[in-house]
Amino acid sequence: MKSLKYSKNFGGFMKIYILGNGAMASAMAYGMKNKYEIIIVGRNSEKLSSLRKAGFKCEIYGEKYDISGKIIILAFKPYALSQMSKILSGKAEILISVMAGITLNDLKILKSDISVVCMPNIAAKYGSSTTPYFSDSNDLRIDEILGSFGGCVRLENENDLNAAGVLSGCVPAYLALVAEALANGGVKEGLKKEISQNLVNKVFESSAKLLENFHPALLKEQVCSPCGTTIKGIFELEKFKVRAAFMDAVEASCSKNSTKF
Repeated sequence: MKSLKYSKNFGGFMKIYILGNGAMASAMAYGMKNKYEIIIVGRNSEKLSSLRKAGFKCEIYGEKYDISGKIIILAFKPYALSQMSKILSGKAEILISVMAGITLNDLKILKSDISVVCMPNIAAKYGSSTTPYFSDSNDLRIDEILGSFGGCVRLENENDLNAAGVLSGCVPAYLALVAEALANGGVKEGLKKEISQNLVNKVFESSAKLLENFHPALLKEQVCSPCGTTIKGIFELEKFKVRAAFMDAVEASCSKNSTKF
């Protein structure tokens, strides 16, 4: 199959239309802008102004918006899908939803040749999103599009998207909380704020590399020496049931994610 990044029919980069202009929509737009021609579609011209200034083409929905033959990414709020179905007309070539809780069955309210449900994260802006997805199509273009702003993982069944979406979409916020707490701990022990935060940022990078080569439990064992500084810290964390807290957080987010709007 030919790459969809370049198309003689359009005289340049293939067009991808992002419907919505929130944080996730903007992140994907920035992540894909050097690979595709991005058109961001919204309701309010004023809210699109910053994206327009950044060099993106922007359009307004109006009373009707034709999606015929287009590659469409749905990035508005899930509760707006029913209302948007009255505005969007025609049959899209590829329809990709990044809306939490929306299923392929929900997307049938709109017409498309190929439908995809996925859950990227805002690291898409830097080409580093982790994006699980599910589709009833094996079209290679799905991986090409989702992989253009990071890595993507095809799931075996749609039910897995709830938990996978939490791990990809919510965990960055969980880890941000951890990073902030660790940096504050460094400040508490006398480090300057900037130095402490920089050290934490760097150790997140190095830990990611280590996790590519070690199971988390084995990595922990590698760092913990008998009666050492690390195991004493681990002991304190175990007192507060940190592992259970994170597992409960994933469960809570999954529960919210599966609740219909």
